[in-house]
Amino acid sequence: MKKILAVLLALSMLFAFAACGGNNEPETTTAPVEESTEAPATDAPVADTPVVDDPSAVVDPSAAAPAGEMTAAQFAAFLNAETAKAVKGSYKFNRTCSYVNPIDVGNMTDALNKVIKMVDKNSDLSSVVGGFLGIGTKTGTFPKDTPDDDYQIKASKVTEADLADFKYDAATGTYSFTIANANNPKKTNATALSRFTNDFITHEEVDAGIKDTAGSLITLKETNVKYTNIKVTVKVVDNKIAEIAYQYDFAATLSLKILVGNVNGSGSAKTTGKFTEIAY
Repeated sequence: MKKILAVLLALSMLFAFAACGGNNEPETTTAPVEESTEAPATDAPVADTPVVDDPSAVVDPSAAAPAGEMTAAQFAAFLNAETAKAVKGSYKFNRTCSYVNPIDVGNMTDALNKVIKMVDKNSDLSSVVGGFLGIGTKTGTFPKDTPDDDYQIKASKVTEADLADFKYDAATGTYSFTIANANNPKKTNATALSRFTNDFITHEEVDAGIKDTAGSLITLKETNVKYTNIKVTVKVVDNKIAEIAYQYDFAATLSLKILVGNVNGSGSAKTTGKFTEIAY
C-alpha cells in the first residue's frame, strides 16, 4: 500500500507540474478563466485572416511575401500562411526544458523523496516529475520522429498586436519579436502565446491527468502557471520560413487534496525550442 501511495503521490506531482510543456495564467478553480496581460480577448478562435489595428493593413494570407523587409502586419499574415504549410512538411526539432527551481512541496519534499526512493533508489520527486513533463532534450526529424502534438510547429494565428518589440535583421534575414506574458492560458487562440504555440499545459489537462492516474484519491484544487520572457525568432529564406526558435520561462504553484490532506507545491523551469531545415 505504501508503494502504491508513493507512486500516486509522485504521479500527482508529475501531472501538476507538467506546465513545462508546459504546459505553462491566476488559477483558483478547477475550471479557471484564462487571463493574460495582453489586451482582453474572448475564447473564440481568431479567424484565418489576422486581425490588425488598421484593417487596411491586412495582407491576404495566400499572397506571396513582399520583397524586402516586411512590416509587423505583413509578417503576421506571412507567418500564419507559411506555418499552415510547414505543419504538413518536414523539419528538424530540438526542444530543451531545464529546472530553474526543482519541484518543492514544502516540508513534504524530503518525505516524498524518501518514499519515492523506496520504490526506485535512483529517483526523486524532481526526476520523476521531469521524466513526464519533458525536462531534458528532445530532438528528431518530423514526421519520421514525431514529437508530442504540443511540441510541433503550430499553424499560427498571430496578429500584428501580438508582435511586441518587432525587429528585422537584414544580414541574417531574421525577424524577432516578444510575446506578452500569459497566466493559465488555454488552447483557444485567446492569447498571443496560444496563437503562436501549443507548447504549454492547461489546468484542464493537469486535472484530467491526475484523474486518469489516481481517480478520486487525488483532487487538483488550484493551479497558477505564469509564462514570462517569451521570445521568438523566425528566419526567412527565399520568401519561406527556414527556421523558428522560441524560449520562455514558467513558474507554477498548485494545491492538491490527497488522502493525507492538502499539499501545496511550486517549481519553475526554462524552455527553448527550435525548428530547423523546414521544408514545405
